[in-house]
Amino acid sequence: MKMSGRYAPGLYAGVTGILALVAINAFTIPSSLTAAAERERLNAEAQLEQAKAEAAKKVAEAYSQNAIASFDQLIIDGYTLNNKPPSLNWKLIDPFKKTFIFDQSRQCVGYTLQGKFYFTKYYQGVCNNE
Repeated sequence: MKMSGRYAPGLYAGVTGILALVAINAFTIPSSLTAAAERERLNAEAQLEQAKAEAAKKVAEAYSQNAIASFDQLIIDGYTLNNKPPSLNWKLIDPFKKTFIFDQSRQCVGYTLQGKFYFTKYYQGVCNNE
C-alpha cells in the first residue's frame, strides 16, 4: 500500500509513534513481572518470619507457665560494658537464684549466683550460656 498526499507525513509519524510505544511496552512488561515476583517473594519471607516469631512466642509462654526457665534479670542504668565491673546493689539480688546483669544498652555484663558475680571480661563465655 502506497501512501501519498498531504497526510502521508502525519500517517508515517503516527505509525512510527505507535510502533515505538509497542516496543517500549515490550521491554517494560518483563521488568514489571520481575518486580511482581520479587514482591511476592518478600511477602512470603515476611510471613515465614512472622510464623517463626509466633512459634518462639508460644514456646516462651509455655516455658514461663511451666516455670522451666526461671531466672532474674537486672539492668544497671548509667553503666556501659567496659573493662571495669559494675558496682552491684546486693539488696536487689536473690543469692539463691541466677540473676543476669545487663548494662544500660541491654548487653550482657555477667551473672550472679550464690553471692558471687561472674563478670564477662574475667570469665569467658559467661553470657553465652543464657
